[in-house]
Formats: sequence, structure tokens, C-alpha cells
Amino acid sequence: MGRTLLTVLMLVASHWGQSTGHTTPSRGPASGRIQNHFAAAQQAQQHNDYATAEREYQAVLIEAPGFAEAHMNLGLIYQLQDRAPEAMAQFRQALKIKPTLAGANFFLGVDYCKNGEGANAIPYLKAASRQQPNQPDIWSWLATAQEMSGDTAAEIATLKHAISLQPRNVDSLYLLGRAYEHVGKEEVNGLERASPGSSWSEQLLAESYSTSNEWSFAVIRFQNALAITPNRPGLHVENGEVFLHAGRLDQALDEFEQELRLDPHSLRALVRRGEVKLVQGSIDEALKDWSQAIAMDEPRAEQVLGIRETGLGDAVFEQLPDPLREQVEALAPQLRQHQDPAGRLALAFLAVQNGGSTRGAAKPSQEGDAGSAEYSTTACTQSNVKESLNQGRFSQASHCFPRILTPRSSADFRIQVAQALFELGNYQGSLDVLAGLSKADQHSPPAFYWRARCFEKLATSAYLRLYQAEPDSYRVHQLMADLAAARNNDAKAIEEYRAAVALKPSLPNLHYSLGHLLWKELSTDAARTEFEAELALNPRHSGALHDLGETYLMEHKTELALSYLKRALEVNPKDPELHRDLGTGYADLHDYAKAVPEFKIALQADKDGSLHYKLGRAYQALGRKEEATREFALSTSLNSESRSKLEKQTERLNQIEGSPQHP
Repeated sequence: MGRTLLTVLMLVASHWGQSTGHTTPSRGPASGRIQNHFAAAQQAQQHNDYATAEREYQAVLIEAPGFAEAHMNLGLIYQLQDRAPEAMAQFRQALKIKPTLAGANFFLGVDYCKNGEGANAIPYLKAASRQQPNQPDIWSWLATAQEMSGDTAAEIATLKHAISLQPRNVDSLYLLGRAYEHVGKEEVNGLERASPGSSWSEQLLAESYSTSNEWSFAVIRFQNALAITPNRPGLHVENGEVFLHAGRLDQALDEFEQELRLDPHSLRALVRRGEVKLVQGSIDEALKDWSQAIAMDEPRAEQVLGIRETGLGDAVFEQLPDPLREQVEALAPQLRQHQDPAGRLALAFLAVQNGGSTRGAAKPSQEGDAGSAEYSTTACTQSNVKESLNQGRFSQASHCFPRILTPRSSADFRIQVAQALFELGNYQGSLDVLAGLSKADQHSPPAFYWRARCFEKLATSAYLRLYQAEPDSYRVHQLMADLAAARNNDAKAIEEYRAAVALKPSLPNLHYSLGHLLWKELSTDAARTEFEAELALNPRHSGALHDLGETYLMEHKTELALSYLKRALEVNPKDPELHRDLGTGYADLHDYAKAVPEFKIALQADKDGSLHYKLGRAYQALGRKEEATREFALSTSLNSESRSKLEKQTERLNQIEGSPQHP
């Protein structure tokens, strides 16, 4: 509310100035009384004297009940006193009289959003946007309403428009990144539904673990993917990158070699093999690989090494472990003696490792320019493009992509072009190519995979723009906290969320995010303070209600816990964890008849048999012995299966982490 108040007050003043002549009597005692009451109301409002302002606006409406702006201003006074139902009634009355009143449409839309009714908010916010198209707050709330109603595509379009109005608006940029992340997760879920346990699903999981700095889990998932499809290009090189950034040079080199045996034109594997050789001190061999990569596609070679950043902190992900970085830095004097393109690329790589600028550090090689010029004179035919793609010359072929794709292009060729555009950093272009697939091919595993990766990168790009716009903003602190939490660095996340809260305590979700981590660390009192602060902003925040209920459930304050859990269920009735906790609460009260249906709904989330066990106990208490016996058996089976999986995973982790590092 705080972020919109000044803007809305300006809107109100603007509308008053534009419409007074049409809504108040133009002469006589009545007109004078109305103007005096209105002026007194505005003066009281400016001094936060809401009681006087309310009384004066009501006096205006006694004289002129059809005065739309007075209804709107009275609604604003109620809004400022957290009297939302009364405020909404006044806004509706104002819109009955004057449907085009931007302020009333806007505030009514905001109130519907705060009540969790995004679909109801959308028409009012759209009306406000038509009246005041240059107000970014209106577009921001419209995007929020669209997110709440599940229309992420519309949300993204709205946020893009908001950013076109204010390119450095930190709220719009952050929300756009979140929206892209949401769509990316939908693609991941779609892949799992369409092809559960596929190598593509395992690859996405591996990449997720890799970005979360859980390198050994990433290796396990890449190994799973390779076990399913041993000859699929791209898996070995990504697995090798995980080993490389974990400091396991021998394993990394082996993976890059295997990739190059499968695909001799894998530029990524060639560049990475050169990187390993450079770290090992084999300068000539490293530069030989990099010369070959430059001749193939210099811009992509730079991109792989982090020299051409394409998103938030891409270069950070290319940082070698400290000991390896020190080994590379020691080679600088020898590398300066190499004045060829590969030597310049190596020096640019050193600059990145030292935290230097990644822009323009490497100059285009003559070979790369010549190759590109030569290709540009060649006809853009499908056969020529396919040849270039197969040889890893993506940059040289890119200008032909829009010309050679037709509705009759095969799915395999479209996906190959989409992958090339992705690796060139043209993520929207890649999505556009994938959108041309047939309906059946839209649901193929590679289509899901590349869409998920594109949305992930678009999110990262939005976050980079956010960081560039205002690096010390509350939204950047929130983003840094989100990233730290995703990497299980809870201490850093808590620090960043607190910094964001200090800058913008009225921002939705901040208090909840901070409280959730504090609750995770069992700092119960501090967590409750944050949950209550979140609920003061949004009484229907399901996460805050759920976590608050859990805190009281843990302390066996069951009645209080259930009151919060039931409120959370009204907002999010499909959450299995909520049903689990409700069942636990009813069981604590020995109300097993109510516990049973809750546990049954929650069973979909039972991975280790614990919920089947709780359901069995409830059946046992109700004297339903056969059903109890069945649930206990299922619990034992799931528990045994879960333990077996954990033991096997632990064994694999020990094998991976116990392997020797390169000295």
C-alpha cells in the first residue's frame, strides 16, 4: 500500500481538478458549502486527520450524493484506516456514477488482489490502465492479479509493457523474472508428466543441483541421464563442467573427451577441454583447442568462458575454485607472449577469473570474421544451415534461421535451430521457433526441456537488468536472498531478507520469506513476528497462515494451530502438506474421524511411509483394524524403499566425493 499511496493521491488530485466543474453545482450556497467541506476534507487528509476528513467527505455527499470523486476520496480515507469493506463500497459507488474514474478502479482492483480475488481485480485494473496508461503501479498490480488468476502469459505481457514505460522499475523487473521462473517450472512439470524419469528430466534436475552448488547430486543425475541415453550429445560435457567447477580435473577431462568422441564438433567440450589443460599447465595444448574453437565460432567460445555475459552473474558460474584460479593466474606472463587469437582469448579468460570486465575483453579473430563473411555469401538453404549446425558454426548460420524455417520444417530441425539460438543467447527467438512445432511435438521431451531452459535464462536476464538498474534496492536484496535460499545458504538469505525488509517493510512476501527461514531454524518467536507482519499486509497469505499454524502445532497448541491451518486451506485447498498438518491436529485432539479424510488427501505427498503410518494409527483408534493393518504394511514398504534409495544414494555420493582430486 505504501508504494502506491503517493501516486494515487496525485491521481485523485488530478481527477478532482479535471472534473469538479461537471460534478458540483456551479453556483449558489449549496456549491459553496460543498467546496468548503471538500477543501476541509482534503486539508484534514493531508494532516492524517482521518476522522475529520471522513466527516467532511460525508457532509459533501449529503449535499451531492452523485459526486463520484467524493465517494472515491472517502473510500481512500477508509483504505488508509484498513477499513477495506467500507472502502470497497465507496469505490463501487463512485464507479456506478463514473465508470472511468481511474483512482476508484485502481483501488478496487488492489483491494480484490489483497483479498486473494485476482480474477475479480483484473477488469478494474484494466479500466484504470486505460484511463492512466503511463502509471506503472497500475500495470504492476494488474500483473499481480493476472499471476493470482493463473494467467502467466498475460502477466508477462503486462510486465513487459510496464517496463517499456519505466525500463528501470525494480518492481516490474523483479516480478518479470519471477513470472519467467514460474513458466519455466510449468515446463519442467509438463516434462515430468509427459515423460517421467526420462533423461531430459534427469538433466534438468542435474542442472538445478549444479546451480545450487550441490555438485555431487548433480553428478548423480547426469549419470542417471547417461544411463538412460548414453549417446545423447550434451550430457557428458555438462557433467564435465560440474566436475571442473568442483576441482575434479581428471574426471572433467574424461567427460569432455567422451563428449568429443560422440560429437567431434562440440564447441563447448572443446573449450572446456582447453580450460582443463590450461589449469594443468599445458598451455600449448590448451591454446590448440581454443584456436580450433575460435575458428568454429568465436562468439560462442567467449560465451562459454564467461567472457560474454548473457545473464545475471554468468561469469560467477564460470569462476574456478580458488586453488585452480591461482594456478591459472600464475600462467599470465607466458600467455602474454602469445599474440594470436587463442592467446588473447586466454588473457580475457584470466581477466574474468580475476573479476575484471567481461565486455570486449577478447577481440574477434580474423579467422572467425573470414568464416562469417564467407558463409554470409552462401545461399541460405536448409542443407547449408544443417551443415553449419552440425559443424558447430551457430553464429555464422544464425542470420539464415528466419529464412529457412517453414511450417513444413521437421520437428528435429526446428529443435536443432532452437538449441542453436539458445546457445547464442537468443532465448525469445528459441521460444518462437519452438512455438512453430506441431501440437504433438510441442509435448515432446526436448521441446519441454528447451522451453524450460529458455524461460530460466529470460528470468536471469530480467534479474540482471534489475541489478543494473539499482544494485542496492530492496528488490535486489530480495533477489539475493531468493538465490541464497535456493542454494541452502540460509544465513545469507536471512541477512538479505532483513536488508530488504529494512528498506521496504510494506513489500508483500518479504516478511513471510524471512519468517519461513527463521522457522526452518526453529527461531519460533522471531518467525511468528514475521508471519504476523505478513498477515497484516495480506490476511489471506496461505504460506504465512500455514507456517504460523505449524509453529503452534509443534507446541501442541492445537486449537490455535487449526484456526490458522483452516484459514490457509480456504486459500490453498489443494496443498497436500496442509491436509497432512490438519490431520495431525485432529489426531492430537483425538478427533480421528476428521483426521482420516485429511490424511487420505495428503497421501499423494507420502515419500517415506510416514503418512500411511499416521493414517493407520487413526484407523486403529477408530477400531478399523483391517484398514489399519493395510496402511501399516504400506508404511513399512515405503519406508523400506525410501531407506534403500537413501543408502544407494549415500553410497554413490561417497564414491563421487571420495574420488581423488587432481593435485
